[in-house]
Amino acid sequence: MLQKILSLLFLLSLSLAPLHAQQVQEQKRSRSVFLFPEFQDAKIKQSFGRYAKAKANIYLKDGSLMYMENGKIMRAYTQGIFGVTFGDTLEFMKVDSVMARVVARDGYNFLLCLTTVNMKRYREEEAGGTGLDYFQFEDFNVFMSLNEDRRDDDLGIPLQDKYFFSAKGFIFPANETAFKKAIAPEQQQPFKVLMQNRFWSWKDPESLKMLLEFLPK
Repeated sequence: MLQKILSLLFLLSLSLAPLHAQQVQEQKRSRSVFLFPEFQDAKIKQSFGRYAKAKANIYLKDGSLMYMENGKIMRAYTQGIFGVTFGDTLEFMKVDSVMARVVARDGYNFLLCLTTVNMKRYREEEAGGTGLDYFQFEDFNVFMSLNEDRRDDDLGIPLQDKYFFSAKGFIFPANETAFKKAIAPEQQQPFKVLMQNRFWSWKDPESLKMLLEFLPK
């Protein structure tokens, strides 16, 4: 295991070094409070291996699963729901009551990403007069973009990513404290070696994918 991790670290340092500074500064944005411009055909995974089909979307305010019913946007009640798949490949798993995208998997272990509106930055930009037009969406008590194509210099709503791991159904945040509790004692030293690599980051999905090797199979 240690030799494998050292080899991965070497490859990681070669691939990430020129990109690391730029990656940290990258700010994701959206011109809509929904993941998709239009509601998409989706398969909703339920208990006992059942699936339901719906026109669905992901609400970026908090990662909620939304669906269309008789022309009205509804928030899904997620008890008994485990995830949702859009198309054939874009898969989300439930984290608490919201939906996080599956970034990578290794057997029954997953790296998940919850993308939501960065409300702190949004309020700062709106207060600073950057012209982010909005109105109150009364059903959900949040804002929505007035005009997604209003002008080129409208940068859109700032987003943020939060990562999680799912290890055989147990979901925990992607941070050092939580992850150390999920791995066996003999993996602590290789994990410590990985943490010392200056190109490795808890905010980088490519770095986090490496940690799937440490989780129990």
